[in-house]
Amino acid sequence: MIKLLNGDVTQHLKEMQDETIDCVITSPPYWALRDYGVEGQLGLEPTFQEYITKLCDIFDEVKRVLKKTGTCFVNLGDTYSGAGSGQKDTGKAIYEGNDFRKEPTKTNLSDKSLIQIPSRFAIEMSNRGWILRNEIIWYKRNCMPSSVKDRFTVDFEKVFFFVKNKKYFFEQQFEPHKEVSIKSRSSKLNQTTHEGSNMSAVNVQLGNKPRGNRFIPEQGRNKRCVWNITTKGFPGAHFAVFPEALVRPMIKSGCPKYVCSKCGKAREKIYEKIYKGSTKSGYNDGHGQGKHLDIPNETIRGKEIGYTDCGCNSPFESGVVLDPFMGSGTTGVVAKKLGMNFIGIDIKKEYVEMAKRRISKVPMRLDKYTKKSSDNVKVK
Repeated sequence: MIKLLNGDVTQHLKEMQDETIDCVITSPPYWALRDYGVEGQLGLEPTFQEYITKLCDIFDEVKRVLKKTGTCFVNLGDTYSGAGSGQKDTGKAIYEGNDFRKEPTKTNLSDKSLIQIPSRFAIEMSNRGWILRNEIIWYKRNCMPSSVKDRFTVDFEKVFFFVKNKKYFFEQQFEPHKEVSIKSRSSKLNQTTHEGSNMSAVNVQLGNKPRGNRFIPEQGRNKRCVWNITTKGFPGAHFAVFPEALVRPMIKSGCPKYVCSKCGKAREKIYEKIYKGSTKSGYNDGHGQGKHLDIPNETIRGKEIGYTDCGCNSPFESGVVLDPFMGSGTTGVVAKKLGMNFIGIDIKKEYVEMAKRRISKVPMRLDKYTKKSSDNVKVK
């Protein structure tokens, strides 16, 4: 199911049922940066306080439609006081550093001061009951060159990871271990090896694989919060475009691949458990003397071996991703590539049509566990 909605985001959200969305991924229009030429658009409020209030009011509705186990990722950029605003939607930007400006903004802050809109937004979201789990740094190593000479070039944006309950769906993501970490950990393990032996007690117990404290080279380490991802555009896009590589880990971690069509419970991956708890690992010191080594008090996760099952014996559906500020539709493109359902909303008709063209080119990915879904992109 792919559904694209054109019009006011608040109105479309109010028409949606409670707790029907698994994952929200979006980048709202930044304050005082651009005029999309559409009545009722977000981002042209007279003050940043009004902007944050209006934005968080929208996310109150997002919270209502999000499932209790749902996740929410929000990318939001900052603005400098007095730097200018109101850039028309012509595709031609006036740059000051990484920001495009026109008319001076009016705030109670000193000119040239960073307003800290992302931080103010995150605090207000927390005040309204959202749980902030992570502040992710999107590092843009190919950021726009900066002409300013009295500050450093900004080469990152923030992505906030929110949930509405303490227990929520999250599929752990991994990244490769750094070479120095592998060498360091292997060295520490080998320190426990008896002279003349090439195998530590931990290696003996775990089958010659150095799976010590959180160290499983073939799986990788838990993904960090600084994501090194280059910006990428495409012909015909507006100039604020999500790169697919930024969206992919959000969907893979926050949106379940399989959801029971009867009870609504998501299937979760099951991993091999190497060991659990603090144990005594016995080994021979090479001279007939038995010795022991304390294993760290934690479970080491091995390879993926399957999925949980709710026992309903009903078909499974793909999770639903929502982007309330869809723009050119990159979130929808990635969602469809990963086999997820998608709902996108945008106030500008041209962007909805652009998103439709992009998403329609992507074949729907389904597997034997998921019941069939329409490959058509519906626009309302």
